[in-house]
Amino acid sequence: MHFYHNAEEIARIHNILDRILSEYYSDNHPSKVIAYGDKQDLLNEFSQAEAPAAGIGLDATLQLFRDRILPRSVKTWHPRFLNQMFAGAPFAAILGDYLASMMNPTLATWEVAPVATIIERNVVQWMAQLLGMPKDSSGIFLPGSSLANLVALTVARNQRLSPAVSQKGLKQAPQGAIICSTDSHYSVANAANILGIGRDHLIRVRTDARNEMVVSDLEEKLKKALADGIVPFAAVATIGSTVTGGVDPVPEIARLCKAHNIHLHVDAAFGGGMSLTSRAHEILAGVEDADSICWDAHKSLQTPLTSTVLIFPDVAVLKETFDSGANYLFHPQDGEAAGTDDLGQYTPLCGKRFDALKLWVLWNTYGTAELRANAEARLEVTDQFYRVLEDDPDFQPSFLPKTPLQCFRYIPAGIAGAAQDYQDRLHRWVRDEAKRRGIGFFNIAALNGAEHFRTVLINPLTTIATLAELLEDIRRLGEEYIAGERPL
Repeated sequence: MHFYHNAEEIARIHNILDRILSEYYSDNHPSKVIAYGDKQDLLNEFSQAEAPAAGIGLDATLQLFRDRILPRSVKTWHPRFLNQMFAGAPFAAILGDYLASMMNPTLATWEVAPVATIIERNVVQWMAQLLGMPKDSSGIFLPGSSLANLVALTVARNQRLSPAVSQKGLKQAPQGAIICSTDSHYSVANAANILGIGRDHLIRVRTDARNEMVVSDLEEKLKKALADGIVPFAAVATIGSTVTGGVDPVPEIARLCKAHNIHLHVDAAFGGGMSLTSRAHEILAGVEDADSICWDAHKSLQTPLTSTVLIFPDVAVLKETFDSGANYLFHPQDGEAAGTDDLGQYTPLCGKRFDALKLWVLWNTYGTAELRANAEARLEVTDQFYRVLEDDPDFQPSFLPKTPLQCFRYIPAGIAGAAQDYQDRLHRWVRDEAKRRGIGFFNIAALNGAEHFRTVLINPLTTIATLAELLEDIRRLGEEYIAGERPL
């Protein structure tokens, strides 16, 4: 038995991979987003109670993947995959991911990954520049914005609540709190739990109809917290909220944070991509005053999951928070000149993947100009879709979109006066039936007291023609539901 293959074997396997990749990418307009099966069918087909005692070989294993796993999986590169804040990745980025796995470095240490360390720092700097962060801002790649939010809030806790927390814990620290909106990402609540702050000490600020933070409510809740002896040490502003793609008023939030020595973290996991568009000045206003910001390249830049950057104006605060002093691992090189120290000292991770490479390959393949063109095209499709919805008497757009995300409702004249429960059941049925039949994969969300269809429009293969056809399918499903049930 051997785990490594000679050149002839690699060439043979490459031919199998080439066939799989060619079929997958050339068939990006298959008839169905997924060949849907219920959970029990999938469990019966794919559950394995025990690991295989004897292998079947790589050729047969890849064939199994091609013939059974791919056909039963969601096609995230399908033009009608609109369900998540990501879509399938372009070929160049896939290759970058593949090459990173082939190299298999750990970016924890400079001596094991010197060139990879430089490349990661380069890509972080490019992203910081696009976002409009201050000169010399830097940061680190992390596996997802949920972890990025946790890391940023850890820095905030140690820097703003009590510098003694890292050594002595929270026992001697004042009661801290994290400010966020009622529509901030759930990872903020998870961070409060992990950091020992407690979910009960999230100061939840009211949002408006677009899920954007209401500053007057922030002012009132901040004033009350301070009067109660609570120390708000961090605030999370969102650029590109999950349900609406809404944008919190960062300049006003930053003003309040600065006045009260509160760390401002901007969660731009989705909205960071707006930095490549003509709306950057409007959407990203105020981020230059943030103490940290995160951006998911696997969302707007279409790299494979996961590829998240966390940026600080002063990256030294990361090292102050996570430098472990593990001298068995970290060996200073060249007196630790700028840019040559170990990235493992800036993160709670030890095994650190070369996630920047897939974005580096994509960026070098297409350049900033092409990335900008794609981002603008996504906005154009979003704006066109809003106009189509507005002009169709059977549909109602939920809001004028700021980012590539649009919610809407199907409310033909015949059910406009129906009970809300009936309308909500119709929307849930249509969404589930579209998924079951494989004709569209979009989401549903409660907004302003009603169920709305939710479409994320960052997939480069999704055109306005795609969306117009999808609306006709939704209309047909809606009519089918109405025919089967009498409105109340």
